[in-house]
Amino acid sequence: MTTSVPNPHAEEAMTDHFRSVDSAPADYAVDRPASGVNGFLVTFIALTILVMCARTLMIHTGYYDAPRDLALFTEGRGEVVFPLRMFIVLFFLTYALFAYSNIWRRAFLVGALLGKFLLFCIAVDTIFGVLRDAGIVSISVFGGQMISGLAALAIFPHTILRQAQLPTQGPMSREPRLPPKAFFAWFLSLALAMVGAAIAIHVLFNIVDTLKNWAILGGIGAGVFLMQQILAVATALLGIRAIKKSRSHDFAPATAILVPAHNEAHSIGATIESVDRAAETYPGKIHLYVINNASSDATREVAEETIGACEFITGEVIDCPTPGKAIALNMGVDLIREEFIVRIDADTVIGPGCLETAMRHFANPDVGCVGGIPMPLEEKTWIDKSRLVEVYMRHGFFQVSLDGYQGVMGIPGMFAVYRREQLIEVGGMVQGMNGEDTDICMRLTAAGYHSIADPKAVYYSETPASYAHLWEQRTRWFRSIYHLTARNRAMLFDGHTMVGTFVLPFNLVNAARRAMLAPLLIFASIAFIGFHATFTSMRWQPVVATLLGMSMVMTVAVCAIWRPASIRHIPLYLGFRVLRSYFTLASALSLIYPPMQPRMPRMCSRRRSRRKATAHLTPSE
Repeated sequence: MTTSVPNPHAEEAMTDHFRSVDSAPADYAVDRPASGVNGFLVTFIALTILVMCARTLMIHTGYYDAPRDLALFTEGRGEVVFPLRMFIVLFFLTYALFAYSNIWRRAFLVGALLGKFLLFCIAVDTIFGVLRDAGIVSISVFGGQMISGLAALAIFPHTILRQAQLPTQGPMSREPRLPPKAFFAWFLSLALAMVGAAIAIHVLFNIVDTLKNWAILGGIGAGVFLMQQILAVATALLGIRAIKKSRSHDFAPATAILVPAHNEAHSIGATIESVDRAAETYPGKIHLYVINNASSDATREVAEETIGACEFITGEVIDCPTPGKAIALNMGVDLIREEFIVRIDADTVIGPGCLETAMRHFANPDVGCVGGIPMPLEEKTWIDKSRLVEVYMRHGFFQVSLDGYQGVMGIPGMFAVYRREQLIEVGGMVQGMNGEDTDICMRLTAAGYHSIADPKAVYYSETPASYAHLWEQRTRWFRSIYHLTARNRAMLFDGHTMVGTFVLPFNLVNAARRAMLAPLLIFASIAFIGFHATFTSMRWQPVVATLLGMSMVMTVAVCAIWRPASIRHIPLYLGFRVLRSYFTLASALSLIYPPMQPRMPRMCSRRRSRRKATAHLTPSE
């Protein structure tokens, strides 16, 4: 869908209109330039070449038996497909060196990250060695590498959550039990996925082997790749069924539309007009509230002019002089008296039937939030086209699979519907951190409600028009996982919700995987091209499969279901995934670590304390 902006201010300069106090919340993030992540990559490359040169030198000086990877107490240490542990050590070391803090905190991070990882590797290799020597089972070096690699994906977020300066635990009401139907749906889907993957590997061995040779299966193991996709498909089928059942009710109450707007003169007109068009077919009454959030452009004037021309809604513009989207939203919630609130971003256009579709789900009193599918407003640039495929995968497939077991963690604030009473019950929108839209959904989930993402509720949202806008948007989005987990840490592995028990831990591990993807590809390229004589058994297929493989096959399948013509954009999307890894790494580097001071010897610290205690005294005293 292509939508023009029908207002006289459309040609206003939009340079940096997307920046606000929410881009990098002062207490928990720093607006770090690209030189931070670029410096990380340059240093990582230098360390990689240095370590591989050292390993090559050891071979030429007679240390043939030295391990090709950090594999201890195991047989066949030289026969490694990929030096995965070496990569993880270098990644952790480089991250600690570039963390935003002082030298002492960085040194502590080095010890925390590498200490945990190396202790885990020693423990795994020791256990494997004992099992082998006892004649119980012989596990390959590859198996130990994969287990330690998965552990690294947990060690990285665990260390960040313990060391970084992050939001404190917020108020949270708790539902006393995990929903039985949701748990059994997930458990049975997981069992089906495990059985299906096992059968495929053993019964279809030749086909699986061929797929591995073509880099369709691989990475962290063919079985894991297959299991992931079968699980997602099974839960997506359950999600489609659950959404259709929830959508089957007639429900169209009076509704408030809440639009926070900061410097959105170029797009606010189209947003308001789309609400007016939607109101023409919506049975209930609609009143629009535009919260002008410290705008320095003509946002108020454009909004008032457009509201005055509307035929099917009433509306008003309210000034919020304090910057911050959450501040503007909470002001709107306080002023609104309608029972239901539809939050819409000022760069979003809702599609026909979007309101009716979303509101039907609220016939169920256990529903806390409803969203839809955010299609790109245009399909012109490479960003638009990559975003289209991303939307089909993220919102048209994976979000639907989460609906299958009440696992939707967050609804994007571009379009989200709430009950006002429930918003107030869980404390309103959090201020001063990223991810306030997901945070409210998580707290609603903890209070016993669940969120629904219905792909039939279609809306269109602005795609970044520049690389700078894309950088700001993605670093803000990807940083939010740490803010959200810290604020809702009581949910992590809580056993009360599917979000806390499974989805939140998975998202933390996935954020670590995504941050490591671009460095992993660089590391693999250096090893394979420049040092193949050192790593003679290294194969390219497992590495390429992490970027392509089954995930690409699933992407083709999902795009074919939604719109076959979008398949031609998949090559752009694959490149965008690497860029997304770059932004994820940048977001992790933008976190603030409180500085540490060196620990002084006890006598020295006592003398220093006495000097501080008497520093304010005059000689006469």
